[in-house]
This record gives sequence, C-alpha cells and structure tokens, in this order.
Amino acid sequence: MMELAYIIGACIALVGISLAAIVVERNLIVIMLAVELVFLASTVALVGFMTYSQGSGLGIMALLSIWAVASIEIITLVAFYVYMKARGYGFDVSLLSRLKW
Repeated sequence: MMELAYIIGACIALVGISLAAIVVERNLIVIMLAVELVFLASTVALVGFMTYSQGSGLGIMALLSIWAVASIEIITLVAFYVYMKARGYGFDVSLLSRLKW
C-alpha cells in the first residue's frame, strides 16, 4: 500500500499544475478544467486520508459534497459554453467583460 506522504505529494503536484494553468491560460475551458483538477486533487487527498484513518461516515459525506460541487461546476461550464456560442463569442477570458447580463 502507498504511503500517505506519496499521496499528499501527488495532490500537491496536481494543485500546482492546475494553479499554473489558471494563471497562464486565457481559455475558459482550460481554466475550468484546471479548477476540476483542483477538485480531483482534493478528492484523492480525502480518499487517502480516509484509507489511513479508518474513518467514520464523515469522510464519505465530504467526498459526496466535493463531487456535488464538481458537478455544479460542469453544469456552469456547459451553460457558459451554450451562451457564448449562441452569441458568437470565443472562449477567451478577456472577452467575458463584453457579456451583459
């Protein structure tokens, strides 16, 4: 079985990669996927902690809440995609200031 330090190290690497993508990229899809990578890293860390702690049902509830937030983010991404494609916009984040609600 893997040690917890390796799991946490992999999660830190995933968060670092995703933060770099959020800062560097201007494409909305890539930014949202980077945020999903942060959720993935937190889920992996949570499962790692649950495995080593022989924990209670609280960890499962936290895992389900992370999945719920990730699914809400995907729904938001699809809504942005449909809205921007219908208006003829690209996926450059700098163009989001032109959207009027």
